[in-house]
Amino acid sequence: MARRRRSTRKGMRRRTARRAYIPKRRRRRSTTKRRKSSRSPRATLGSKIYTLAKGVAPFLAFGNQITAKDYEVLNQQANYKNENIATKAKIFTNIVAGRMTGITPFKNGNLYGSETTPFTINPNGLINKWTGLGVAGLIYKNLPIKQLPQKSKVGTIAKGLLLGGGVGGLFDAPESMSIGSPSMTSSPQVLGRNMTVIQQNRKVTQETGRFSPSNDPVTGGFVN
Repeated sequence: MARRRRSTRKGMRRRTARRAYIPKRRRRRSTTKRRKSSRSPRATLGSKIYTLAKGVAPFLAFGNQITAKDYEVLNQQANYKNENIATKAKIFTNIVAGRMTGITPFKNGNLYGSETTPFTINPNGLINKWTGLGVAGLIYKNLPIKQLPQKSKVGTIAKGLLLGGGVGGLFDAPESMSIGSPSMTSSPQVLGRNMTVIQQNRKVTQETGRFSPSNDPVTGGFVN
């Protein structure tokens, strides 16, 4: 009987040790789950906003910079504001493709002269508002202050703004082609009017032999 009592005492000790050990594991797991669940909504929301901003920033800077001068004229026309989304998308595509390659994919329909958008190079356009924001963001990232929040994320978005604004500014219309200039302007609509003036100058030159006071980049007359 004494042997049986010893064995039961040992078994009881083992059982109590197991019971005391198992709840500790369960409690630790439950606390970690609670901590993760409390932090996850904020973390996921912040990561989604950061991912969206990182992806949109370079394209926004590029598209806005390369088409800014053209839309200054287009937005002044009441009919353009009433156009559907498909027509506006064609106009935007013509402006971007024309500025970068000189080729416009859409020709048919009322496209407000965007089908004649010329190829342009503008080294001075590299300095613009988007590249300025990019440089400011990189400066913020490299400041030797550890307490500043989100330094790495701001630096990543700043690189996108710098790249998109730089490419868009490089193919932007030069200042000599801006609105109101006597030469070709940034707007395809105004470009059509300038070409009409050039044709008139040639006609006057052929009839009178005198040069009409306008900047004709192709021909010019001399006073007899």
